[in-house]
Amino acid sequence: AEVKEKIKGYETVFQEDFDGTNGRKKKTLWLTEVAMGSNNASEITEFVDDLMNAKDGLNERETFGFVEKVSWFSDYSFDSFKVGTYVPHENEVWSSTLFFPFGQLSPVGERFFS
Repeated sequence: AEVKEKIKGYETVFQEDFDGTNGRKKKTLWLTEVAMGSNNASEITEFVDDLMNAKDGLNERETFGFVEKVSWFSDYSFDSFKVGTYVPHENEVWSSTLFFPFGQLSPVGERFFS
């Protein structure tokens, strides 16, 4: 997926930092405020599965060992914005919530925490 390729690009750019070479202190990457621009739970859960899986996602430590933490941007409703070539419709809102209002996990939350 496009997101994983961008994360691999960070490794290329900051390789010396992640390896702790050439006088640099070894560092890891923390991905914060991760979400998918959508309000379709099926699309978002598919995104989470692709991003986090152990086969070729962030949980595949051979490739993504430099990624130490991932935090999800969990919000019931937030304003959409242009992402890549996608331009949202007027008044389009997205959802990325991990929890329903009374604390139960949403389908996205179930996938993220599995």
